[in-house]
Amino acid sequence: MSTRTDRLRLAGRLAAAVAWRTVWAVEDKVRSFLWGGRLGFEMRPTSTQWLSVVESRRVGLAAPSSRLPRTSCLGVIARDPGGGRLVLAETGRFYGLEVRQAAIDGAAALLERAVHEGWSVVGLAMEGVESLPERALELVHEYLDDGGTVIITGLTASGGVLHALSEELGIALPEGRSLDRPSTEVVFSARHAAFTQEFAGFGVEDSSCRWSLSRAIGSETLAWIRSGGNLYPAVAGIACGHGRVVLSAGSSTISRLSQAMAPLQPLTVLPVMMAVRQVYGETAWRPPMSLANFLIDDPALRGGRLGLDYKRILEQAREHGFHVTVATIPRELGVASPDVVALMRANSRWLSACYHGSDHSGYEFYLPEAHGKRYRARPLAAQQLALHRAVDRGEGFAHQSGFALDRVMVFPHGVGSPQIFATLQSLGFLSACNFDDRYPLGAPPPEDYDLGMRAADLGWAGFPLIWRRGLQDPMFVLDLFLGRPAITFGHKGLAPDLAPFAQRADDLHRVSNGSVQWASLEDVSRHCYLQRYDPIRGWEVSMLSNEICIHNPDSRSRTYRVERPNRPEGYLLTAGSVVENSAGLEVTVAPGASQTVRLAGSHSSLLSPARVCSLDGVAAQRSSA
Repeated sequence: MSTRTDRLRLAGRLAAAVAWRTVWAVEDKVRSFLWGGRLGFEMRPTSTQWLSVVESRRVGLAAPSSRLPRTSCLGVIARDPGGGRLVLAETGRFYGLEVRQAAIDGAAALLERAVHEGWSVVGLAMEGVESLPERALELVHEYLDDGGTVIITGLTASGGVLHALSEELGIALPEGRSLDRPSTEVVFSARHAAFTQEFAGFGVEDSSCRWSLSRAIGSETLAWIRSGGNLYPAVAGIACGHGRVVLSAGSSTISRLSQAMAPLQPLTVLPVMMAVRQVYGETAWRPPMSLANFLIDDPALRGGRLGLDYKRILEQAREHGFHVTVATIPRELGVASPDVVALMRANSRWLSACYHGSDHSGYEFYLPEAHGKRYRARPLAAQQLALHRAVDRGEGFAHQSGFALDRVMVFPHGVGSPQIFATLQSLGFLSACNFDDRYPLGAPPPEDYDLGMRAADLGWAGFPLIWRRGLQDPMFVLDLFLGRPAITFGHKGLAPDLAPFAQRADDLHRVSNGSVQWASLEDVSRHCYLQRYDPIRGWEVSMLSNEICIHNPDSRSRTYRVERPNRPEGYLLTAGSVVENSAGLEVTVAPGASQTVRLAGSHSSLLSPARVCSLDGVAAQRSSA
């Protein structure tokens, strides 16, 4: 500061910031003592399973398949297709495929279509199936000879169907074997990383398995069950003709795909998802790239008691190849250090900052009505005013310093009520990002079959919610597998050298075989979308944020048809001067170029972008389409 007055003014602001934090910390302790167990909301089911490296990966991850099937159809045969949710059918929906189901008496007709139309996968749910028509067995043989993949689930005992199928195919298929002792984990093959992908070499805790597979000549074990200290085959693949049979001892049915993720049912869902993802390649929904971010809550943009040692963080980020976003309190932007701001502005590849509430007055966006609860009630009008005040402070700071905050809100203490999401939408926020331990307050969770499985959830007022994990949560591997951004957060009290983040960064690089891209929360949000190539309709994009950046890594132009699920009323998709019409929005992107698509409303604002897309130079998945 150049004058004594300026120094005194800053000292006053710093003292006020420290006092403000102290007051709310004291209130939090008092309310915790009085009403600690009365949260006012239910905790969200999350996975507490352990994950361990059992076997070092022998080969790197295979590049995502560029195979383009003739059709996006997937067939499922079951005793009673309408009697429950079949894992393969739900997996097909998850990957955007057209699922066709048939009972046993319709198996031959379904297989006829699969053969003639070139379906890539047909599944057979074995539970309760005693026999297949002879014509169906012949068609399975023909289908495999033509290069199809047959996925057989629910192998809980050997039976007539499997024997008849083995005889028809002329190969010995593995059979079901009951376990003598309870299982402890499912171990995925490190050798077959092209199939097991991010889970290659990992063991996942699972005590629910009761069946394994017998060994068979010519079969390759893709996953094992550990029981009584021994490993038994649980998933196997065997070549047949020009095709392949994948067999699993996991169940064929689930209550809902999203519920099979927490706690994770690894033997039931993962092998089926692995097979479908591998076979369908770019025809299945996939993210444009694997993304990761480290998020630290609360620091001001300065050193000392309120802030962080940003120079040290920058050194660690460069050394270990990660990006750190600081969730900073807009009320404290007035005490930001010009040196720290200049450092962050010059090193946006490694450092960024986003909104952390408005003034961090406890659980700032808690329920509008609450009495005798762990946190004080926050009237909706006060929450709306707080958001407007946060934006005013953030925009004023951007104009003054040339450094804009990421257009992402990290709610202090946890996600708030969905009643406030419309205000976030209208103010121009791209998304919110919070811990995955609770759903938005005061509203029942939607019945979406894929709730919590996508890069962002849109089930509450259509506003994008991105989830993050704590440092002790090992399920970042599942995030990468599902195509979710792997976001890990901590607080200001982390070790000075960020050792926990450095270790997690090394783990992420290893699991992704170095393909994970580190980015700010703004860029993570701009790449929360799915893309696929439909053999009939061409390139499709499912937009999961309020603004996305579509990249074309191909050597020729691509035309994308963009859709936005669960959009708020009164909002339209725009791409530059192009606005969607009754047929939707189509955008053509030149080779090596990108295109921004926004969800815009007549009364919505546009916050200052933190930066241009930093991932323009990153090669996304390529295709010959």
